[in-house]
Amino acid sequence: MMVPDWGDPPWRATAKVPPSPLPSRADVVVIGAGFAGLATAWGLLRRGALPMVLDAGRIGSGASGHSGAIALEGTSAGPLEDADSCLDTLAKVVADADIECDLVLGGCHEIEHRNDPRDSPLRWQDGDSLLCIADRVPGGTLDPGAVLTGLAHAVVREGGTIHEGIRVTGLRSKPYLALETTRGRIQAEHVVVAVNAYLPSLVPLPVDFRPALTLAVETAPLSRATLAEIGLGDGLPFYTTDFPYLWGRVLGAGNLIVGAGLVFPEGGDVETTSIGSDDARASFERLEARLRGFHPALATLKMARRWGGPIAFMPGRPPIVAPHPDDPRIIVTGGCAGHGVALSFRLGEIIARHLAGEGRLPAWGAI
Repeated sequence: MMVPDWGDPPWRATAKVPPSPLPSRADVVVIGAGFAGLATAWGLLRRGALPMVLDAGRIGSGASGHSGAIALEGTSAGPLEDADSCLDTLAKVVADADIECDLVLGGCHEIEHRNDPRDSPLRWQDGDSLLCIADRVPGGTLDPGAVLTGLAHAVVREGGTIHEGIRVTGLRSKPYLALETTRGRIQAEHVVVAVNAYLPSLVPLPVDFRPALTLAVETAPLSRATLAEIGLGDGLPFYTTDFPYLWGRVLGAGNLIVGAGLVFPEGGDVETTSIGSDDARASFERLEARLRGFHPALATLKMARRWGGPIAFMPGRPPIVAPHPDDPRIIVTGGCAGHGVALSFRLGEIIARHLAGEGRLPAWGAI
């Protein structure tokens, strides 16, 4: 099993699922043990189904475990019907599954470049203008490793199964729906493909679907006084509404996490993209220099780590949640474009509801 060179984020999923034989048949197979895949499995279990989850690596080893851990409402394409309660869905799953994950939904700052700082407590010099707070919107933070761990344990506790280290190499529809895996063939009634940036490896996508590696750094701890001095005394996460892009949050110990920059993989396979590549190193150096230039209190700031995580997006388009182009028994989802933390839980609920015959997939998610 290939281990991507993406670095280590500040959190880790530590779920331990009991080993079990891989069955040759299943009602619903969910491919991907990240936020969306586990949320789908949880939603199915709450409706009486017994899903099986497969992951080529370990639980949360992809985008979810390498997330920036900022939960936002809605989608990157703006408000969409049935995708306007992502934070509520996330909070409900966390409560129902009894997960301890430091979930705090106190809001998120939208920041933008201005020449006039007005009354903003955050005034960061960024090039020729200042980054200032423009608005406070619904959002918050969590520990993604704890969410993944708690939800995986809840899925198993409720009767679902999770199999790690099993890569799906292909899907076939005839003479019956089946998955080809590194451990043999599995026949299924339904399949959910929730692998985000890896979607093109399993599903033909007639859209401009672009995987990439998004980059982040973690600083050494900052004191509460320093955080207040630089405008982050309230501890809320933030992201820019304009360019150059930036997002960030503060950890409990005072470490600042800031992210910006994308590295696009050669050949489209984000798994082969390394944070040690020339493009990634140059992006990290620009990000760190930019961060130190924001405020005099950050001028000598030391960095604790660098890491990256896969992301996928379609310029100007909403996320995918749709039937496979060739077989409606296969549901595909991905392309959350930076909104995946809370939106993945909403997409999982939408898919579970659809498979249980309780509703249709939204028209905006079609491919």
